[in-house]
Order: sequence, then structure tokens, then C-alpha cells
Amino acid sequence: MKSKKVFGVFNIVDIILILVVIAAAAVGAKMFLGGNGSSADTTAATKTYSYVVMGAEVLDETADFPVVGGNAYNSSTSAYLGTVKEVATEQFTETVYDKDTSKFHKVPVEGYSNIYVTIEGPGTETEKDITVNGTTVKTGMELNVKGKGYAFKGIVVEVRDGE
Repeated sequence: MKSKKVFGVFNIVDIILILVVIAAAAVGAKMFLGGNGSSADTTAATKTYSYVVMGAEVLDETADFPVVGGNAYNSSTSAYLGTVKEVATEQFTETVYDKDTSKFHKVPVEGYSNIYVTIEGPGTETEKDITVNGTTVKTGMELNVKGKGYAFKGIVVEVRDGE
């Protein structure tokens, strides 16, 4: 008895096996790649976030310029970061070894300060990131901040959730 060939190469059993393999691959890909429609990335709600950027060893003149209520931008990309909500400064110190006492001491450095600028804006939170005004914000991230009359390179030291 002769088997019937479809398209001259495959018979009906071959076509059924190929369809089963394709269906199994599609189901497996959906399970392993997380293809369900209820992903947390797509359902993030917008709320207000604030984060603190610390600039170390900033000139005292620069530390005097940030104003509460002013706008802050990323000096690398010119992206809007948010509104300045708080500004705090402290004397910059260096750790110096004293040979006479065999101890380390913190010594203030004239003309330099550490600056802490709190920036606030609308953002979203997902399992992976917090994004404020389109900029992903994570503790320890380096960020170039600029505003009217100032610019400094800082590190995000704190991220606050809708305070």
C-alpha cells in the first residue's frame, strides 16, 4: 500500500508531528520567557518620588547656588530630573595620617563642601527600577546634576517613596 504524500515530501503523520513540535515550542517559550499579559512592568502606577544626590568636594561657591524650587537637569543628557526640594551642605574633610600620634584625623578642607540636593518628581516603580521623569534612579548611581548657576557630579545616596 502506498502512503499519500503532501507536497511530494511530507505525509500526513509528518505534518502532524511538525505542528505538535511547533505548538510545544510556543508554549515553552511563553512559560519560560514570562509572556503573560499581567507583567508588573506594564502596570506601574505614577506617583511622586524624591532622591538625594550627594556631591563630594564641591566648591563652596557652587554649593551656594542650588535653590529650593529650582529645576535640576542631567548635565550629560540635558534631561529634566525634577524640582529641587531640599539643599544641605557640610564641610568637606580629608582623612590625614599624623605621624606623631600614629592616628588618622579628619581635617576640614578650606573652600570645599559636600552638598546634598533632594530632587522630586513624578515616577514609576517596577520590579527592576524606579524611574523619575524618565531617568532611572538607583542608590549608588552616578549622576551629573546642573541647574541655574551650578553643576556637579554626584552619587544618589537615597531614594524615597512618595513622601
